[in-house]
Amino acid sequence: YQYMLDPKVAKMVSKELESETILVFDEAHNIDSVCIEALSVTINDRGLEQATRSLGRLSSEVSRLKASDSQRLQQEYQNLVNGLIDQGLLDAPANDSALASNVLNPDVLSEAVPGNIRRAEHFIGFMKKVVEHLKARLRSVAGPNGGVRSETPLAFLHRMTNGTSLEAKPLRFAYSRLSSLLRTLQVSNLDDFNALTDVAE
Repeated sequence: YQYMLDPKVAKMVSKELESETILVFDEAHNIDSVCIEALSVTINDRGLEQATRSLGRLSSEVSRLKASDSQRLQQEYQNLVNGLIDQGLLDAPANDSALASNVLNPDVLSEAVPGNIRRAEHFIGFMKKVVEHLKARLRSVAGPNGGVRSETPLAFLHRMTNGTSLEAKPLRFAYSRLSSLLRTLQVSNLDDFNALTDVAE
């Protein structure tokens, strides 16, 4: 039942179910721990340093690709929007002919992913701010007056948006945006980007 409870996978899996489907979970006493695991991520100093190195590598790759094949980067956003529609994370345009021709309405394109992460270099800058904020948070917890801090997701988000001047909406798209960029850059060793993927999640 992990596939039904993990938000990244659930929308794709649930599309295959009839509207009047009843799901029965075996071992249902484990559901709370599965939900916590699906919605949790462990981030440490080492992972954040690796994420910083990965962002530097991405930045170099984007610059290289812009010089050699800028059309591929322009096509990337179109592919990202199509992927979000396929995953059910974004509503498809009402016009069937737009889908049939694989061309999306410019209004859909402009609303799908916020403008401050639409271009690859802007997305990388956005993620650098997120990583730096997380590093600062870890330092404050590990400092002389540090210790365990507990806060709600909303409080964490509020503190981050206030501390970084970043908008909250792009965070929703960070994982899909990173995946799209890695595919466009044709990164061969995705394991090198695991720490950055954890941050984007």
